[in-house]
Formats: sequence, C-alpha cells, structure tokens
Amino acid sequence: MQMHVMNADDLGRIHEATLEILESHGVWFQESAKAAAIFASHGCQVDGGRVRIPRQLFAECLKCLPDRNSLQICVTKLGFSDSLGLRQGESHVGLIGNPYYLYDHQQGERSLTETDADDKFLMLESLPGLEYDCCCTINASQRAATASFPDYQNVDICLDYLRRRLGSCARSSGKPAAIHSNIMHGQEDNPRIHSPLTLKPLEKMEVLRHAIVHGPQATAALLAKDTPLIWCNPISPLQYHPDQVEEIIAGLQTHGAKCYVMFSPEVMLGGTGPVTLAGALAQHNAEVMSGIILTQLIAPGTRAIYGSVSGVMDLRSADISLGSLESVMFNGCVVQLADFYGLPSRVQFGNTSARRPGVRAAVETAWGLQMGIMAGANLVNTGLLDSTLMLSLEHLVLVDELASQVKSAKAATAINAETLALEVIRQEGRPSTNYMGHDHTLDHMKEAMHYSDFTGRSTKSYEDWYELAHQKVQSILANGRDQAAADPELATRAKAVAARLHEDDETWRKGHDGWWREYVRDLA
Repeated sequence: MQMHVMNADDLGRIHEATLEILESHGVWFQESAKAAAIFASHGCQVDGGRVRIPRQLFAECLKCLPDRNSLQICVTKLGFSDSLGLRQGESHVGLIGNPYYLYDHQQGERSLTETDADDKFLMLESLPGLEYDCCCTINASQRAATASFPDYQNVDICLDYLRRRLGSCARSSGKPAAIHSNIMHGQEDNPRIHSPLTLKPLEKMEVLRHAIVHGPQATAALLAKDTPLIWCNPISPLQYHPDQVEEIIAGLQTHGAKCYVMFSPEVMLGGTGPVTLAGALAQHNAEVMSGIILTQLIAPGTRAIYGSVSGVMDLRSADISLGSLESVMFNGCVVQLADFYGLPSRVQFGNTSARRPGVRAAVETAWGLQMGIMAGANLVNTGLLDSTLMLSLEHLVLVDELASQVKSAKAATAINAETLALEVIRQEGRPSTNYMGHDHTLDHMKEAMHYSDFTGRSTKSYEDWYELAHQKVQSILANGRDQAAADPELATRAKAVAARLHEDDETWRKGHDGWWREYVRDLA
C-alpha cells in the first residue's frame, strides 16, 4: 500500500509544466563549458550558460535509466551498515542534517561537543530502525570564527581520536556495524563524491576502528558492498553551481554508470520558488530532472536518485519550516514524482521545527514519518529538531520507535488468503468465540500489531515518551562504555594498529583501494 497526495491527472500536469519550463525557460549551468558542450551536442539550445532541453531528449534519457527495482545502495561513508533496496514502496530511515547544538535532557539547550558525536554514533549502533547517517555534527570549536584546529595530518592526533572512539562500542546490539565516517574536519568542506577513496584522516581512523572492534573480515565485507554516491544540491531557482557540475562529470568519468548521483534541491516555497505547492513542484521537478538528464548524456544507465530538501518558508520570519504539514505534503508529492519516472527517492520527512523535545516535536515527527513511509519514499531522512539544526539523543529513540510503528502498520495492510482469515472466521465467527486462543492469532499477533513500551495499554506505555526515551539513552550509553571497558582485547588490537601506523605513515594518507589492510595485519 502507498499513500498518494496527487491523482494521475495532477501528476500529468506537473510533468507537462516541467517540460514547458525546461524547453522554454531553461536551467542555468553557468561557467561550466563541459556541461554546455554536452548539452549542445545533444540538440539543446545553449545561451550564456542557459540550457533549454527539448522534450524529446527528456523522453530519450528516461529510457536510459536502470530498473530501480533491481538497485541496492550502500554508501559506507554515510553510515550504511548494509545494502538497502530501492524498490518502489520500500522505505529505509536514517538521519540528515548538520546540527550545531543539542538538547540535553538534564541541562537543556547547549552547544555540541566531540563526545556528543561519539554518543550519537553509539545510539545509531543500537537503534535498529535508523539505517544510515547523513548527519554531520558541528561542535562549538568548529563554529568559532577564530578557532584553531588540530593538524589532522599528524598521525598521533589521529590516534588520539581513534583511542577516544574505542571508549564505547555496541557489538551485542544485533545490528550490522557501520563505519561512522561522516565527520566534519574543522573548516574543510566535505567532498560531494562519497566513496572510501575520498576519506579524510579521521574518517580513515573510523575504518580502522571498525576493523579493531568487528574484525578485518567484517570491514572488508562491508567495504565490498560500497556504492559511490555524488551528492548534488541544485541552487534554487533553476541553477547549478559549476563546482557541482564538474564533480558530477569527473565522478561519472571515474566510476561510470555504477555510481549513484543524487539531486536534492532546496526550494523554499515563497522564498526561492512559488509559494503554491503546484508551482514549487514544477520548479523542483525541473531542477532535478535537468541534472538527471545530464547524467544520462554523460554515462547512459547512471543510477540517479530523485531527492529533496525542499519545504515551506515561514514568510513571517523568512525561515524554512521543515516540520510544517505543507512541507510534509510537498515531499509526499516528490515521492510520487520519483515513482512516476521510475526513480528511487530520498526525501526529508519528520524533521520537526520544534526547538526542544515535547508534544510538537513528537507530533510533527509522527505525521512526517507516516507520510514518508506510507508514501513509499526509499530513503526517509529524519531525526533532528529545529529543522535539522538540533540533536537530541532522546528524540533519536523516539524516531526509531515511530519509524518501527509506521513500518509495522504498513506491513499489517497486506491482503492475501492468510490475512483474510476466512477459515478462522468460519470457525470462530459466532457467539462464545475463541479468537484469542486460535493458532492464527498466535501466528500473526506480532506482525498484526506493533508492541513496545511506547504503545498499547501496558504499564510502561502510560509514562511520558521522552522520559522513557531518556531511560533507553542512559542504558545504551552505559552498556556501550561497559562493553568497551570489559574487553581487554580492544586495547591490545588498538596498540597493534598504532604500531603499524607509526611504522608506515604514508600508505594511509594515499588512501588507495585496500589501504587499511596494511594496518590490521596483526588482527585475528
């Protein structure tokens, strides 16, 4: 079952409006001679960076796209711990955003620290419903205009980081272990090409941490699943930055069609696009599809992802409001447009605009996740407060719980001979029924309803949700530190890796394929 906002006629009108925008108005690829030459060679009208794309070329490029139902993605740099399917209607939930402050359950609002990032990673290792991590925390020292940053090219500084990160682990969580390499390096920009070959120094330490904690075989198996991803955010309205275009061209020349390219505009309704949902959708669609057409002209068959970080602007404050219901509805339409073109979707749902955990945060997160998962968005990016600027560990627990609830409810809508239960009704559909004791009830009760401390009519379910979440946070953090402290092998293995790093201070810097194996040779 998939929830739809638009009907077939609505989709057709958005599509036709998009063709009109691309053919008559065009999209700007300024200061990118390579892109201009590629478009011009395929019959597009190019005038001073302005590219007009004929509808026939649009249709031809759609035919080049691979079958989305056969695709799987695993971007290890973004915390993927396994390959995730991108079939229509298949949903996966993960974090998004660049938070710079935290809501502490005890102290209230405060700036983020390095150890808060450690705690976030440990929470993600322990919460099964959060499957990847596009959330890059920014601590107070990284925000200061006059801040001085460590020399991350110094191996001892990197080893200090590695030892700190080994202070907690969640090996007994039952969840596949990710490589947590989505890290801000001082004032450096993160590359838009996400691949194990583009890691920065601390991110490489995370690869070594994974091998120390989980073993080299597990690390090799995870990296073997990696799929390169180029992350592109078109500039609304209807522009592409030349640096992004150059990275797309270079990335596809390096990785070919096996590379994913994701286009995620940030149309702010009423600010950088029309205030009306229909008009903003048409512009958003033109921004995404013009980029996707470019990928198919460079490398036919490239795996493209239809993305969105768009939402409504609160015109009273000129600030984006991702938690507003209109943002939820807009992104529900985005999923439909992606499905219309046979493309996987990556969309923001449930990133509340609330600035602290509470009723508003829970409600905006719940309705966003319900729309995202029920609409069938493939990658549902969520998890933060203040429109992706604030982190709360307790809210992460609630997001994990709500995502599980919605996925359970969606699965419970399956209609087949077994779920119709006609034979059971024949047996028990009379006075003095015994449905509770029937084998059919026992066989299906756990899939027909979601059971947890947060739902139903159990004693725990009457407690405050965020108080329950705080109890879980405390348990996860304590268990993670206890597991690390109780394992003397971690320190031994870390010393062996450190010794190898001091022996060879060059291989890890070059970062060629398999560089990390040199440093974990002594690990069983």
